[in-house]
Amino acid sequence: MKKTVLFTTAMLLATNSYAGDGSLKQVMQQLGNNYSDLNHAILWEDFDAAAEAAHAIAYHDKFSMGQRMKIMGTLGSEMPEFKKADERVHALAVNIEEAARAKDMPLLIQRQSQMLTACMACHTTYRSKIVNALKQ
Repeated sequence: MKKTVLFTTAMLLATNSYAGDGSLKQVMQQLGNNYSDLNHAILWEDFDAAAEAAHAIAYHDKFSMGQRMKIMGTLGSEMPEFKKADERVHALAVNIEEAARAKDMPLLIQRQSQMLTACMACHTTYRSKIVNALKQ
């Protein structure tokens, strides 16, 4: 019984951290919603909601392995830079969560602005290539 409970718990945790059947589009839409939530929380000076939104961005679901393989094949040698861009957004989201928990509004706004810049730089560089790869 104990092994079954542990196994079930492990499977639920793995499922929550890896949405292997989700599409990149679904993941990005959720990230957009989380980013909107973050902006709203900042405007209302709701530090708890800002921390929650930043946490959701930092630890977002992954999209399907099939789509990840297509992207890796398309980006090829650009993949390390693409990964660095993702890691930058993750790090900024963690920094935003920390700033929100510390109720440090100036730092929170600074990191949120940096995150928008990082997201848009990645979109500008990779969006069309990835969209085209996933259409095939």
